[in-house]
Amino acid sequence: MLAPTHSVFGVFLTLIILALFGVKLSLHWTIMLFAILGALLPDADHPASIIGRFLYPISSRIERRFGHRTVTHSLIGWMSATISASVLIAFVSLIPLISRWGWSDLPVRWAAAFSIGYFSHIVLDMFNKRGSQLFWPQEVRDVIPLNHRYRINSGSRPEIVVFIIIVLMLALTLPISKYGIGSSLHWLLATSGSAIEEFKSSNLVSYLEFKGYFKDTKQPISATAEILDVVNERIVILLDGKIYTISDELASDIIAEKMRVKQGKRPVQVERKEFKDKSREYLESQIPDKALVSGTIHLPEGMKVTLPAGAGSFNIFEQKGGDLYLRFAGKKQIRELALTEQFDLQRKRDLVDLSGFHARARKIRSQITEAGEEYEGLTELGKQALLGKEGIEKQNARIAELQSQLAEVNLNIEEVQLRIKSRKFVYSGEVYIRL
Repeated sequence: MLAPTHSVFGVFLTLIILALFGVKLSLHWTIMLFAILGALLPDADHPASIIGRFLYPISSRIERRFGHRTVTHSLIGWMSATISASVLIAFVSLIPLISRWGWSDLPVRWAAAFSIGYFSHIVLDMFNKRGSQLFWPQEVRDVIPLNHRYRINSGSRPEIVVFIIIVLMLALTLPISKYGIGSSLHWLLATSGSAIEEFKSSNLVSYLEFKGYFKDTKQPISATAEILDVVNERIVILLDGKIYTISDELASDIIAEKMRVKQGKRPVQVERKEFKDKSREYLESQIPDKALVSGTIHLPEGMKVTLPAGAGSFNIFEQKGGDLYLRFAGKKQIRELALTEQFDLQRKRDLVDLSGFHARARKIRSQITEAGEEYEGLTELGKQALLGKEGIEKQNARIAELQSQLAEVNLNIEEVQLRIKSRKFVYSGEVYIRL
């Protein structure tokens, strides 16, 4: 076979095998370059070949000593070339530019592509009239098929037909090698289950291209939405700023007829934040405009929150006792959180009570001051002469009673202040912000 046929077949076989092993994004030009290099190198034993002319001093010596399609077209030659290339690639991978260019994951694929390309050359030459000495140094040539009339001469018209067929097969292989066999199968099936499996296999931001209808209104819809999560075999999506569930089941907000996952280019970014007695305004200031918040918020005792209604059946808010659970809540929805009328009324009552206790405390302090200042300029003898012993005792008892009343009122003030503080609308807890 000629170099173009070997090159195309080497790339084709490389992409197929890498896809079978779950390697995505195999279309990098360097991978195909190593596959072509491997597919051409066995002809280094033939000085007239492309690679032979490039390596002429070596190719001429190999041909004189071993002949064409012998040692370089054998399993020994394949393994030797693979090991040598792998060692060389390992040294090349240490060059800082490889990492700087974002190629740090490619060296292993380069070695695999070279090895597959090399082996593809040996296999393809077995369909030639002369075949290959696969088990060199045995002199028996291995051919496919055994009948020589069905084998191909290099450069003949049948080889051109084979070349065209391989090119067509390569074209069909390109999407498989880009997305992987699993992803390609998921794309063809376009079902809810295949979309879920595709979403779970990636850590990138994913989008769902779907066609279906809303369960409640039967209104048809064809759109693309960001995938947030999978809950009970239903995909949670963000569509036009609202949260919906979608699947092929009737329990979803959107019943899908077809759905395919499209991978984005950036990874999912999530920030973890802890809050302790922080206001809603503070929390809002920590949330970017398009971010979504999930997590648990501990509310003050007795607080009930008015939960805004969602667009679909997916509850972005849920209150259980003193805990508020958030699932992909946007900044707008968090702003809509409000205290109940009962809580507002109780808070107003607390403020009224606090104001009354402060007024009473001021009155008692004024009475204590008046009682103490009434006979402030008199000596003890003067007070006894003016009030008598019994009058002094009554005055002291009156002041003591007022001081006791003031202490009780101050205690009431502290209790109301603590109650107001405990009822202050603040957040404590742990949330995850999806950027």
